Amino acid sequence: MAWCRLRAVALRCALSALAAGGCSADGVTAELVVPQDVPADVRRELDVTWERFIERFAGRLDCIGDVTVVLVRAVEGGDARYVPTRSLIEIQIPTTPARFRESVAHELAHHVEHSCDEFAELKDVLHARLGGPEVAWFGDGLWHEQPAERWAESVVELVNGERVRHADELIVDPIDVALIEEWGRDSVG
Repeated sequence: MAWCRLRAVALRCALSALAAGGCSADGVTAELVVPQDVPADVRRELDVTWERFIERFAGRLDCIGDVTVVLVRAVEGGDARYVPTRSLIEIQIPTTPARFRESVAHELAHHVEHSCDEFAELKDVLHARLGGPEVAWFGDGLWHEQPAERWAESVVELVNGERVRHADELIVDPIDVALIEEWGRDSVG
C-alpha cells in the first residue's frame, strides 16, 4: 500500500513538473502561472528560474502557493514588482536574460515572504542578521539597506548561483544564503 502511495505521489510530481509546477515529497504543489503568450526564449528563462527555485524551496512548497507572472512594458519604480494581494509578479520587457532571471528570483522571494506563514521563523533570524529590530523590514531608507531587499537578493544568489545586477551595491553574506537554503529544503510537520 505504501509503495502505491509513493508511486501516485511520483506520478503527481511528474505531471506537476510538466505543467511548470513544483512538487514536494508529499505531492503538494506550487505553480508558476503565465496567463499570456510569451516568446519561447522568455518562457525558457522562466522555466529554468522556476525549476531552480522549486529545487531550492522544495521543503516549503506546501506553504508557498501559486504565483502568476505577467510581462509588461513598464513597471512603476523599477524593472519588476510583486503585488502581494494578487500573488502577482510583473516584469518589464524587453530586458537582458540575466536581468530577467534575477528579477524573477527576486520577486519570487517576495512571494515567499508574503504567502508563506512559515517564513516568519526565518524572517526573525534574518531580520536580526540583516538590520536588527531598529531597522524596518521594508520601506525605510535606501532600498539596498532594507532587510526585505537583502533577503530577496540572497534568494537571487541561492537560485541563480550569482548576481550581476546589484552585486556591487549589495553584498550578500554566504551565511544568509546557507540559512535560506537550509530553511527552503526543510519541510515542516
